[in-house]
Amino acid sequence: MFKRLGMLVVIFICGYLLIEWISITHPFVLSEFFIAFVVNPLKFFAASIACFIGVLCNGKFIRELIHKLRNAWMKHVQWGKWGIQLITECIGLFLVFIFLFQLGWEHTLVFFSLSILYGMISVEI
Repeated sequence: MFKRLGMLVVIFICGYLLIEWISITHPFVLSEFFIAFVVNPLKFFAASIACFIGVLCNGKFIRELIHKLRNAWMKHVQWGKWGIQLITECIGLFLVFIFLFQLGWEHTLVFFSLSILYGMISVEI
């Protein structure tokens, strides 16, 4: 359980760093967005690394949730303690999404979309 909690903390920190290090101005101008990366390459590189690590951790978390749900569904496992842990993990991931969404909705949608896509692709059937 502590491993999963630690993974949620890593997901939140990586998402937060992505939101802080990549700024999106309103109204959005693509040329200004790219110029910011050229002017500040270290910030862009650090944000890219944070995004990459966050997407990998989030994708792994989602993949394991899908795998646990599928096994429970196929084997007709009684929920009990195992089900409470699974529901707690889902709620934890949802809370991380809500907190990051409050900080920056554009970044969070891209971050979680890539993570869900990676998590679903990596599920072994």
